[in-house]
Amino acid sequence: MGRRLTAGFCATVMCCCLTLFTSGALQAAENSRQSATTTDLEDKFYRQALYFYFAGDYGAALRQISLNRQRKGIDSDRSQLFEAGLQVAIGLHDQATQTLIRFEQNQANTTLHTSKTTSSASPGELLLIALLQLSEQQIDQGDIETAKLTLARITTLLPSYVEQYHVLSQLAYWPETPPLSAQVQQKSLTDETQPADSAAAYIALNQALLHMQQQEYDKAQPILVELKEQQWQPPEVNFWQRLFNPFAQPEIVDDNDELLPEVKDALLQQQAINDYAKLLLAQLYVTNKQYDLAYNELADFPEQSPYAESALFLFAYSAQQQQQFDMSFNLLTLLQQQYPYSNLAWQAALLTAKQVSEQQSLAQGLTLYQQAEQLYLQKMAEIKAFAETVSTINNVTDFATQSEAQQTTALTPKSDALALILTERFNTDAPWLKKALNDPQLVTDYHTLLNLDLLANNVQKQQANSQWLKSTLALNAQRQAKVIEQQKKLAYKELINNLNTQKQRIATIIEQAQAQQDAQVFADPNQQQWLNRINDSQNTLNRLAGQRNTDDEQQRLDRIKGVLQWQLQSTFPQRLWQHKQSLKQLTEQLTLLELQASRFSDLSNNPRLLADFEARQQQTQLDITAMQSNIGALRDKTDRDIRGKLSIFTQQQQYTLQQLLLTTRHQMASVLEQMSQADKRSNPIAPSIEPTSQGVR
Repeated sequence: MGRRLTAGFCATVMCCCLTLFTSGALQAAENSRQSATTTDLEDKFYRQALYFYFAGDYGAALRQISLNRQRKGIDSDRSQLFEAGLQVAIGLHDQATQTLIRFEQNQANTTLHTSKTTSSASPGELLLIALLQLSEQQIDQGDIETAKLTLARITTLLPSYVEQYHVLSQLAYWPETPPLSAQVQQKSLTDETQPADSAAAYIALNQALLHMQQQEYDKAQPILVELKEQQWQPPEVNFWQRLFNPFAQPEIVDDNDELLPEVKDALLQQQAINDYAKLLLAQLYVTNKQYDLAYNELADFPEQSPYAESALFLFAYSAQQQQQFDMSFNLLTLLQQQYPYSNLAWQAALLTAKQVSEQQSLAQGLTLYQQAEQLYLQKMAEIKAFAETVSTINNVTDFATQSEAQQTTALTPKSDALALILTERFNTDAPWLKKALNDPQLVTDYHTLLNLDLLANNVQKQQANSQWLKSTLALNAQRQAKVIEQQKKLAYKELINNLNTQKQRIATIIEQAQAQQDAQVFADPNQQQWLNRINDSQNTLNRLAGQRNTDDEQQRLDRIKGVLQWQLQSTFPQRLWQHKQSLKQLTEQLTLLELQASRFSDLSNNPRLLADFEARQQQTQLDITAMQSNIGALRDKTDRDIRGKLSIFTQQQQYTLQQLLLTTRHQMASVLEQMSQADKRSNPIAPSIEPTSQGVR
């Protein structure tokens, strides 16, 4: 039972005591931002990545960080740490490790060059946060040895991170004592950072549990007594809040007089600490056969506690040892009803039958033994059927249900391209699988399957995009060939020459009109015909001038010429503007035609213009195929690992049930023997008397 409680405790620790990496990194980065020399442009792009992060689009935030480094050369300490946090958040642990290694190297170089001139600890704090979070992820994934190496890289601790470092070290080295080789920096006089009470309590709980496993009960008892009475304390108001508001109080409730979410979470953590301390203390009393103390300790244990099952069994057992048989019988019966698949409930069936056979009657006890026998046989049949289902099912997730986890809106992924963060948790209605999922490694394997499925869906989307790109390239190649064929029919050189001739003619007309201010250059054909007739008439009159009087004809010709000149001069500005517009349009057409001719020349001289894109698409397709193969192979391996662990689980359950069944049958035989002996004592058999010859008449 101790091992099982330890696993539950470790899960509670992982869920409750550790902080979110990216938020911690952001806070530390913002604290160090004032001392770092950054440009406005760098800060702008960094905050753009922060915007995507707080909007819940982790993929866009990671892409923004990458673009900042590739295009803008922005690769600051906070950007590297932020990038590592995002990579950890979306499961890119290898990339996060490489980012952290690069970050650590940069910090080492920075420390080497600035150790003589600065004492700022902000870069060291950023690195500390990174190493702590990386070790947490490695522990959560079951990579304990790597987590030990990561923790060993921590040489200096800030006071505010001591508790987290201790908890992670205990989890990594359990059940051995962690080395805790990191040195804690001295707290400055102005540092008012309060210790994390919950983290310190988890450290104490781990220490007490270690003492119990080493049978050092006198060392574990005072720790547990103190922890079970520990109360949650609201955060203290710091110096600056008291300075500007002497009546400042810690914020516990919101505007609607409801507890703040962080306060509710802190209260739940404190209640879990109290409950687990009480349970361990009761287990200590039972181990020392102090059943009265264990009974009193568990009398007011919360019914809704996650440790209620173990507490109920210890409470019933203590009551039985205290000879409170009615209470024990009711508690053991309640345990069997509420937890039908629990090992403790199976043991409770034996304890109930033994108690009834000893305290009430052998017949009633025999009946309960028979019921326990039927229970074990039924469970053995169920676990056998479950094992057959596991061995024959195509996918170990087929008989499970998947539902979306309860997450805040801020952490919901909103990337339009890919779902980078797993938002589903593994649930099932199969009772035996629920029990098997108490194993953290099995839960990790199922989580790995869900991550692989998410990755497979993303790769499938990339496969669809690659196919679309391939089709697009094929269509572009067809269009390119068609365009080349069509453009060959066009005489671009002749068209360009004609347009140049027209352009030159119009430009000459405009230049002449502006220089001479002569409106005749804009005469239309009809007006030009009139001008020609006037010139011819004037020439005729000039020849007739010496022969006769031509004054009347000259006056009429001058009047006609004046009217025509007036018409041309009145439309001169308009026609000049029209010619300029025509020249402008002709120039634009000529530019477009030359551009089109140049593009056609490129197409003609380079018919394989899309070859590079096609090669990249083919390489991408090969990468996608290889990735799909790797994902499939890894999923098959994980599936086999899960089946193997489920096989071991079913064998263990069958062995436990067989042992309980064997014990039950031994007890039944003992009860039957006692009943037989009791019948012999209550109904003695008279000795038989053989007849003699004297008695016969």
